[in-house]
Amino acid sequence: MRLSRSEILFIAFGAVLGAVVAFATTSGFVARDGAFPPFVIVLLGLGLAELAAGLALGRGPGTLVGMPARFLAFVIGVCVFLLGERSF
Repeated sequence: MRLSRSEILFIAFGAVLGAVVAFATTSGFVARDGAFPPFVIVLLGLGLAELAAGLALGRGPGTLVGMPARFLAFVIGVCVFLLGERSF
């Protein structure tokens, strides 16, 4: 399977979002064991980013990024969050 440019950018955004959430967790802005866990913030951020990009480009929701790229972006975002949380 070959990833398109928009899918690669979406995966990179997932990694950046994971790093931002890790920094927010270590800073105290996000509670690690709260009612709204950090991995849910990564998931919702990816979903909102895809909706915003779809609306900006005039494409329907869910047609810009394929399901394997969504899954990979979420997994990479959560892994970066887990690794970044230990280093900050």
